[in-house]
Parts: sequence; structure tokens; C-alpha cells
Amino acid sequence: MDIHSFNLAMMAKQAWRLWQYPNSLLAQILKAKYYRSSTILEAQPKQGLSYTWRSILRGAELMKKGMVWHVGDGRGLKIWTDPWLPRNHSRRPITPRGMNLITDVDELINPVTGTWDEELIRDIFWEEDYKLILALPVSEGRENFLAWHYDKHRKFSVKSAYRVCWDDTLRKRSVRASQVGSGQNIDTCWN
Repeated sequence: MDIHSFNLAMMAKQAWRLWQYPNSLLAQILKAKYYRSSTILEAQPKQGLSYTWRSILRGAELMKKGMVWHVGDGRGLKIWTDPWLPRNHSRRPITPRGMNLITDVDELINPVTGTWDEELIRDIFWEEDYKLILALPVSEGRENFLAWHYDKHRKFSVKSAYRVCWDDTLRKRSVRASQVGSGQNIDTCWN
């Protein structure tokens, strides 16, 4: 077991609780002090951080790696930046945005039928993306909601967060090893 990854997973659990229970006393106190005009997901480090809050912010970064938006009506859900496609790692479209003016998921929904606008989606996205999008259910009149991607019940667990953290660590090591192995300057890797 990697203690660092386990500690991050425990901090992610604290961040998850702040997200799930924003009206708890602890969440209200931390919000008033550290992220007054945003949510835990948008909280940024600033001067005078306590060690505990800095650790929770690192846990929040891990938490973001495992979250996915479930589409309700699509309003306010950003196509190109929010994690909303059910795939491992990024959960964002792999299709380049290019000059596309469409920004929100609700713009991909036919307002008459309340279902996906298949023709528009096939025109905008690569096959890997449009197959995922068209397989998603649309729930007109229901808000989008965040859930934990790595659990079939959409519930956060320290065990799955640990796996996400450990997989991320292994992926980063693999990238570094391939950079060193590809003849890249070894000093760059060590720096």
C-alpha cells in the first residue's frame, strides 16, 4: 500500500463530504474562510492556508479526477471542459473543439423532442465521442448532477479513490519512463 496515495484518498473523502453536505457547520466555516464565492470544486489556494486546508485541496484535485456529470437537462454543463462522458481518465470529448460555437450540453438536445440531436452530434464529434453521447439518457426537467465515476452506485469510496490516485501515479511514472527511454535529456526528467 502506498501511504501517500492513501492519505490523498482520505483527503478526497473530506472534500467529497464538503461537496455533498455544503450546509454542514464545517463546510460553512471553510467556505467562509477559503472559498467564499465558489464551490469546493473551484476553490483555489491562497495566502494563509492551513496545512489541513492545503491537504483537503489536494484531495479535491483527486476527487475531480473521479467525478462525472450525469446529464439531466444539460443546462450549464460545458461540453468541452466539464467531465460528462462515461470513459476512464478525462471524461471529456476527445474531439477537438476547433471553431465550434456550441458550448453547453443542452444545445445538443432537440428542444422539440427532448432527445439528442443526432445529426448535429454526428456533425460535431468524432465517432468515439458521438457513440458515448448518444448512449446517454437525457432527462428533460431534471438537473445535471455530479457522481463518482468509479463506483456502480455512484458513491465515493476511499478504496476507489485510492485506485484512481495509484493509477494516476503509475501513468505519470510510465510517461516519465518513456520520455527518458525515448532519448529525451535525462536532466529534464530529474529536474
